[in-house]
Amino acid sequence: MPITKIADVVTHRALLNALNTIRAEVENRQEDVDNLTAWSGEMAERMRGIAEELKALNVDNHTIGNITMLGDLITGQKAAADRYKNATDQAVTQAEIAARTAHRNHGRIQDAVDDADVPMAKNTFYRAE
Repeated sequence: MPITKIADVVTHRALLNALNTIRAEVENRQEDVDNLTAWSGEMAERMRGIAEELKALNVDNHTIGNITMLGDLITGQKAAADRYKNATDQAVTQAEIAARTAHRNHGRIQDAVDDADVPMAKNTFYRAE
């Protein structure tokens, strides 16, 4: 899945849209990583089981070693996916906090701009579509 390009943030609405896009993008990645983690865990278990079965069949140690090594590689992949999942969890949380903060803080600024009688206080950042 390609990463969504975010347009320049030049308005209040664009800021909120960009933050929502980032959050949604990371959440989509989370689902992919969850699937990879589950698959990797299952496959690593299978490889360990296959290695044990091959030992019981007295297959050569080189073949058993290759299967064991494959299981170790997949276990490493699962560990990396787990770390990536933790990073995406943090990124989603940070994007949500940024969106709430932008809405809360800029919402107040927009209210002040809307209430101001001074023409120069009117800023297109809050009015532009």
